[in-house]
Amino acid sequence: MPSADEARQAYLETLLEQRCTRPEWFVAAGDSRAVLWTLPGGETPSHVVLIETDWGDPHLVAGRALMAGVHELAARLGARELGHTIDSPPVAPQFQDHTEARVALLEAAGYQLVRDGLRWLLADPPTSAEGPLTFRTLTEVGEAAFVDAIAATFAGTPDSELTLDVERHGAREAARRYLEDHKALEHRPEWFELGYAGDELAGVIMGARNPTSAVIAYVGVVPDQRGRGFAPALVRQGTARLAAAGATEIRGDCDRDNVAMARAFERAGYTQFARRRSFRHKLA
Repeated sequence: MPSADEARQAYLETLLEQRCTRPEWFVAAGDSRAVLWTLPGGETPSHVVLIETDWGDPHLVAGRALMAGVHELAARLGARELGHTIDSPPVAPQFQDHTEARVALLEAAGYQLVRDGLRWLLADPPTSAEGPLTFRTLTEVGEAAFVDAIAATFAGTPDSELTLDVERHGAREAARRYLEDHKALEHRPEWFELGYAGDELAGVIMGARNPTSAVIAYVGVVPDQRGRGFAPALVRQGTARLAAAGATEIRGDCDRDNVAMARAFERAGYTQFARRRSFRHKLA
């Protein structure tokens, strides 16, 4: 099994290969370092990853200098805000030890917590799924209908980060941005599906591959269909699509306050393996 340093290096190489970063997006200040990140092929960074500094310094002097450099570079590249996620316990690919010092550095650098989430994992996923829903792909329904469906599932969501996006952009524009972001990941059109209970829209499932794993990228149920057990059916469908395409391990996230979504992952066979806190910082 590779060491944490080897895993971080392999992750960085993958980011470079997939154009999620570039060598000129590396930031160093003394012995501290970090890397700006974007969706594959993007031109403007949206996140900072692989932050390393002197975590033993209670004042985090080197870390603060590093983050100032990160923000200066990101702003020059056109970024208006940056995000960062912290997983605990430390897990691949970043192995973020010194969790509370990392949180303290982000807070000192002006980041705000936008989602306190749970991470889920399923190994050896099944390649078929049975359930109460029928499905139509993005190709079949068209992008406009798909965006409308995503927007419908945003109504009343307990996901704090999605709620923030809806407040900023409105439901339909947030949904359009959400779809475009996920289309930037490796995917096949049949991995993006709408689920129907009879003739009525029940929800949305989107699977994809990020630079390190196959993922259940989004699951949403429209308000008038909630409480009918459709969320696990959507997760199972997305899981089967990814597994049939060769995925041997699939991951997913949800807001820890989204009890229905947590239960959906559990009922679909997933195991919770980490906590993920997501932070954002608006650049000056």
